[in-house]
Amino acid sequence: MAYETLPREIVGWRFGVLLVWIGLAGAVVSQLPTEWVGEEGGWWFWALLLTGSLIQYGLASLAMTLRAHRRAARRRPRPSEVEIVDHLDRLEWREGGATEVIPCLAMEAILTAPAHVFVRVEGRVLIFPLRAFRDRDGMVAFATELERRRDV
Repeated sequence: MAYETLPREIVGWRFGVLLVWIGLAGAVVSQLPTEWVGEEGGWWFWALLLTGSLIQYGLASLAMTLRAHRRAARRRPRPSEVEIVDHLDRLEWREGGATEVIPCLAMEAILTAPAHVFVRVEGRVLIFPLRAFRDRDGMVAFATELERRRDV
């Protein structure tokens, strides 16, 4: 989720769409009866124009946030059962009938947390929970051994 909601510049055609969307507030205000808006250029006219623009911007922000949440929900991996076979120079990651060989040299980062070991491999993260080991010492020893193999 954090990746999806990083502040980014709105560029290209999206910026044009945002300007047109906010500009629609001005079109709506221009079509309102003079009794509601007052004379063009008066303070009430500008107050309505600013309010309409802020509402349009708020709706656009809400739409972009909901879109980011939807994208993040599709990206979030689902927990799955895997089997790990530990060899001296690689790990075999077996999931759903497929086997992936992960050489120790391909492990970009290894992080030990209180209840997990995180291993970053080629842009994705493998998560080893504490319950996969006998105890915390076994988990820490596994992470230390992976770091040793990677640095050889």
